[in-house]
Amino acid sequence: MPPGGPGPAWHQGVGPAQPQGWPQPPGNGWPQGWQGHPGWQGPPGAVPPAGPVRAEAGSRYDQQGRNGQGGRFGWLGELSLVVLLLFVGIVVVTGFAAVLAAVLDAGPDSPDSEVFFEDPVADMAFQLVGIAIGIPVVLWGARYLGRRPAGTVSSVLGRLRWKWLGLCAAVAVPMIIVQFGIMIAWTWGEESAEPAGDGFPGWTAFLVSLAVLGALVPFQAAAEEYVFRGWLVQVIGRAVRSPWPAVVIASLLFALAHGFGELSGFILLFYSALWWGWLVIRTGGLEAVITMHAANNLLAFGLAAGFGELASTETAADAPWQAMAVEFVFAPLYCLVMARIADRKGVARVSPGEGPRAGAGTEIATGAGAGPAAAVGPGLAASHASTPGPASGPAAAPAYGPEPVPGPEPASESRSTSGPAAEPESGSGPESGSGPESGPEPAPGSRVDP
Repeated sequence: MPPGGPGPAWHQGVGPAQPQGWPQPPGNGWPQGWQGHPGWQGPPGAVPPAGPVRAEAGSRYDQQGRNGQGGRFGWLGELSLVVLLLFVGIVVVTGFAAVLAAVLDAGPDSPDSEVFFEDPVADMAFQLVGIAIGIPVVLWGARYLGRRPAGTVSSVLGRLRWKWLGLCAAVAVPMIIVQFGIMIAWTWGEESAEPAGDGFPGWTAFLVSLAVLGALVPFQAAAEEYVFRGWLVQVIGRAVRSPWPAVVIASLLFALAHGFGELSGFILLFYSALWWGWLVIRTGGLEAVITMHAANNLLAFGLAAGFGELASTETAADAPWQAMAVEFVFAPLYCLVMARIADRKGVARVSPGEGPRAGAGTEIATGAGAGPAAAVGPGLAASHASTPGPASGPAAAPAYGPEPVPGPEPASESRSTSGPAAEPESGSGPESGSGPESGPEPAPGSRVDP
C-alpha cells in the first residue's frame, strides 16, 4: 500500500484504521468474541473493553442469557443473588409501610390485622409497589450479573416493542372484558360469588382508587412477568437447551407465589402461566403477556374497588372452578390469536443479525430493515446496540451492532489482469470520432487485454 493511500477497504469500516501489521481475520470480520463490543477492531489476542454481551444472533428469547459470560455455573450465582435482592426489596418496602403507618397513626385498630393501613387504597398501593420493585432488580441482575443488555429481558430486540405492545392491548382489553362478563354471568346468584365488601364507597373514593390502581397495577403486573416469564426463564435457559423446563418451573413458581387457596385457583394459575410462557417464546418478548396480565388485574382490582373489597386478602389462588373452566378456553384463545397476529406482522422471534430463519420475522414497525439488505453476519449482529459507523451501502442498518466491515474491494471486471486499463488504439478515442482499428467493440464488463 503506498504511503498516504486509502488502504484496504476493510480498514474503512467501523472504527479507526488499524496498522498494516494486523492482518484481516478470516470471514471478513473479527472473531465472534468481539460481538459484544461494536466498533472494537483490536488485533487477535487483545482484550475487548468490558461491557454487556448479547447472545448469538438467531437465539430464542429463553436463550438471551447464553452469551458465554460467567462460566458453566454462573447462572446459579445470578439466580441466588437476584432472589435475595427481591426478598430484600419486599422487606424494605414492607418495613417502610409499617413505619409510615405508625408515624401517621394510620394503622388498623386491631393489632392482629394483616394490613398496615386502615385505608385499603393506601395499603394496596404499598403492596403493589412491593411487587413492582422486581422490575429494576431483575434488570440489574441481567446487566451486572448476567453481563448482557438489560433490555434483552424485555424482548429479543433488546427493548420493549411499544407498537407491538399497543396492538396486544387492543386485543387483550376487550377479550378480558368478555371473559369476566362470562364468569360473572355464570356465577350470578351463587353465594360464593356475592360481594363481601362494604359496597360502593362513593364516587370520590372510587375515582381515587381507580387513579392509584391505574398508576401502579401495570407496573405490578409487568413485574410479575419480568420475574417469572422473563428473567427466570432466561436464567434457567442458560443451563438447558429446550425452553420447556424453564417455562414449566417458572409457571409452577408463579402459581405458588400467589399462595395456597383452592385447587381450582392453583390449576388456573399454572395452566395460564404455561400458555403465557409459550407465547413469550413464540413472540420473542414479554409485551403480549404484560398487556393481558395488566388488563386482567386492572379489571379485577377495579371491580374490587367498586364493591368495597380492596381490603380482601383473597388472590387468584382462591378462584372458583367456574373461573378455571373459563380460563381453559380464553388462555389458549388469546395466545393463539396473538401468535397468529405476530406472524402476520412479522414480529421478531429470535435475536436479529442474520438472514430470516423458518418462522422468524422482524419486529413490527421497527425501521430496522427487512430482508437480505438488513441481514448481517452472526458475529457482528449479535452485539448490543451502539451508534453504527458510516454505512457502506444503501442497505438499512441492522437493529444492533455496527455496520458489517466490508472486505477487500473486488477488482472491476472491466480492468485488465495487470497494469492500468487498456488504452484505445491510436485514432480510436472520442476525439477522432472513429471506432477501433479492427474487430467489434468489446461488450461492457468484458476483459480487455493490453
